[in-house]
Amino acid sequence: MTIPTLPYKRPFSRKKALQRGGLTTLIIGVLATVLGTFPQLVGMDETPGVGLAQLIIILFGLALFTFGGYLVAFSARRRRKHNRLREDIGLRLMATGYVICAVSALADVLGIGTHNLPIVFPYFGPFQLAGMGIGMLTIVVGMILYSQIASPKNVFTGNLPDLEDIP
Repeated sequence: MTIPTLPYKRPFSRKKALQRGGLTTLIIGVLATVLGTFPQLVGMDETPGVGLAQLIIILFGLALFTFGGYLVAFSARRRRKHNRLREDIGLRLMATGYVICAVSALADVLGIGTHNLPIVFPYFGPFQLAGMGIGMLTIVVGMILYSQIASPKNVFTGNLPDLEDIP
């Protein structure tokens, strides 16, 4: 008589859970940003031009994108006691890029744009679009600096240097 065996179940991995959660958050953020930018894809284009709710959905999606990218990069890193300067700069660049995007998108609402809110609808023109592009580029550069993609390789072993290897 044989004893039935249970199927093998892998143990819980916090790294895999962070990667999956970060990737899911990143994808939801991209979808929210695209749907906020192009609401006519789902038949929600009710206002002429760009509405305040549309701008908030775009910024919410961009926040989810930034946080999801941070989670994916954080889960891919090796755990160390201290962050390197490059990684700290990457985190600050991600946050600064989001602030640039938020100020650019809400320029008319904040009163620093060309079309102030009480008089006319918010206007999402070429300057706001350029500001959003610069902010998104800053976020992506910050993600690259924070992740292991831009990490220097050790010349002799080909491995990533650890804190003890750095003079």
